[in-house]
Amino acid sequence: MLNLKFSTEKKVLVSEARKKTPRQVVLDGIGFQVELLKNPNFTVERVRYRKNAVDGNTRQSISRPPQPWFWKSATSDNLLMEIRYGRTPVEIQGEGKPHSIIAGKTPADAIKVLEQIAAAVTAGELDGPLAAAKAKAKHRRNSAE
Repeated sequence: MLNLKFSTEKKVLVSEARKKTPRQVVLDGIGFQVELLKNPNFTVERVRYRKNAVDGNTRQSISRPPQPWFWKSATSDNLLMEIRYGRTPVEIQGEGKPHSIIAGKTPADAIKVLEQIAAAVTAGELDGPLAAAKAKAKHRRNSAE
């Protein structure tokens, strides 16, 4: 008889290996927001697939500005922002608590706040809220279909 050791581990699919972690998704978004604060004309290259009657599916590159996470407060001079996982706000303080962050009065202040949040994400301090935002985003995506 063969003397073999077996494992329950399965081969990782290529599609799974390519997926970004929640940390990486948010860090990419923070990078886009910093660039958008520095340069309001900043755009991101996106790939869209379109169905064509002649060619079938075609791949098309589109340059679009990222959706801003920040806005000017209606009651004061401050910039407010939300940290997002895709389109879903990350509830840093927990469920049901406010998740708008006062980022200061200038874009430079907002960049400092984003760098602080990026450091916390890199250190793993926001893994719980990021996992909750990912689950909420997945739920919304599945309910829209």
